[in-house]
Amino acid sequence: MQFSTLGAVLAVAPSVLAAPPHITSLSSATVAQNGRVRLSGTDFGKAPGLVQGSSVEIGGVPVATARWDETGISAYVTHNIPVGDTTIRVITSEGASEALPLTVEPLPPPDGKVAWRFKVDGMAINHRAGIGPDGTVVTVDMLGFVYAIGEDGLLRWIHDGPRRAGYEHGSGYEGPVAVGADGSSYIGIEPLGPDLQLHAVNPDGTLRWVLNKPWANTVSGPAIGPEGDVYWAVTEPGGGMQRIRPSGELVWSHDGEPVFDAAYYDRSHEMIFGSSTGDGPIDRLYFAVTLGDLYQGMGTPPFLFAFDLEGQQQWSVWVESLSGSFGPRGQAAVAPDGKVYLSSWGNPNGWGLHAYAPGDGERVWSYYPDPGNIVSMPAFDADGNLYVMHDGAYLTSLDPDGAMRWEIWMEPGSKLGPSLSPDGQTILIDGMNIAPDGEIAAYEAATGAQLWKIMFPIENGTYQMPSARALFTEDGTRAYVSTAIGGQPDDDLYGYMYAIDLEGAPQEPGEETTDGSTGEPDPGESSGTTAAEETAGETSTGAAPTGEAPTGGSEGEATSTGEGEDAGSSAGESGGAEADPGAEGCGCRSSNGSGGALALGALLAHGRGSRRRQRPG
Repeated sequence: MQFSTLGAVLAVAPSVLAAPPHITSLSSATVAQNGRVRLSGTDFGKAPGLVQGSSVEIGGVPVATARWDETGISAYVTHNIPVGDTTIRVITSEGASEALPLTVEPLPPPDGKVAWRFKVDGMAINHRAGIGPDGTVVTVDMLGFVYAIGEDGLLRWIHDGPRRAGYEHGSGYEGPVAVGADGSSYIGIEPLGPDLQLHAVNPDGTLRWVLNKPWANTVSGPAIGPEGDVYWAVTEPGGGMQRIRPSGELVWSHDGEPVFDAAYYDRSHEMIFGSSTGDGPIDRLYFAVTLGDLYQGMGTPPFLFAFDLEGQQQWSVWVESLSGSFGPRGQAAVAPDGKVYLSSWGNPNGWGLHAYAPGDGERVWSYYPDPGNIVSMPAFDADGNLYVMHDGAYLTSLDPDGAMRWEIWMEPGSKLGPSLSPDGQTILIDGMNIAPDGEIAAYEAATGAQLWKIMFPIENGTYQMPSARALFTEDGTRAYVSTAIGGQPDDDLYGYMYAIDLEGAPQEPGEETTDGSTGEPDPGESSGTTAAEETAGETSTGAAPTGEAPTGGSEGEATSTGEGEDAGSSAGESGGAEADPGAEGCGCRSSNGSGGALALGALLAHGRGSRRRQRPG
């Protein structure tokens, strides 16, 4: 009888001790129309997705949330919240908190070329976003929160990936976001634990299905194929190269030769599609990955893979590179004539850009620049001319056969490589100079002349730098650029997605945006832009005449080798700069000596380095 009484007391104790939520403070009583507000308090309980009945309301309307724990919540103003004075409160199964006053201000007007920026709840976005058919941008931050942002800069919804899978924590390192023609999104999510998941999210933010892969890592993808299916390569067991219907049905799976038995270093790059004949239909997919794990005593050879769309591996090529020498350059690219390009480092020539035949993977030619420290992935125009960076400071244009067209020297610091506008006229390149404050700069593709530059200001007391290559819209009028902010306090992490409009006249030399000159963090969690733009007149590009290299550089050498059911959605839902490994063994100089940049790189790389999983048995 005593034991029964004690058990009854223990059973009711949690509900007796539980209390309604209480808000002690807001990060700001004023927030922009797409902004984030941090709520501090007590008894917030667990996040939506882990428990029922939890939400944050602004003006009585449930809004999207990201980080959520007992004492802190990140709440977002969604597109359906009107501008003006309102209130904010927390609701849990134990009741509702007090309603604190909150003022929602209009989205700030464009600041130069920056149409808007959006604050994500993780310190970085590690991969490029996806763009839906209606222009909605879908991106995932390093904590695994997925954001859908309209062209107007207003938040549609947030999908809380890890918690929708039943986990307290997770990450969004596992590849880019793929968006289908119907607006559905496909995202690799790593819950805290041994599993890897692919989430299919409906256009309204509700979860369609989850594909779970125990003890796996992403090799490449997800990506949308020409017929609308999802392609995703993951490590064994139960993985391989896979084609999946939008309904979640597996079409085919291939283990890979060599087998994708491990991938812990250079992985999760974008999967690309091309034609095996150059002028025919899209019938091939390609990706590069470093297999193996040194921590498990395994070799780590890097390979370039080619598959057809019916599930047959066409070839795999060891790319003669040392482990870890890909870095962000491990992204393959396809030229208009079907050749596959990949940069890598190996003996005896160091860093080079290599072209491979689509039919059999034979290396057709290689380009070894001078200085040869770190070669980026290339971008191509419709004529097959390519644009590539090396040494973090040289932008080079080659013709389809590898002959030099032009080369310029830039301020050192670019890590991610060039993106070319759909019309082939404008090159966007990320950068971080010796400070290392970040920037995005535009260059004329025909000559290499600099057109304009946007500086990303100090944020939260530290620098912000581009974390993924720029992504152009289909019409080329806008580009999306994400930034990472390292060295922030743990209770106030964030990063940004910038919308940059390319149309319109450039600013006059010396003109800055309204508040970019201060370099101060924006007050009150506002999403107002604080970027400063410069024209080419303020920065020497060192442009060389066509066919000539600038002083201190050379043309390099081009050589022929001859060789669902809905599991619920986040409150408010309706319905990558990795640490630079350098050129291993090459003795090349670093293009950026900043300790701050290296510290941020280490933070961005941490999530991948922590995924060394030991399988059961």
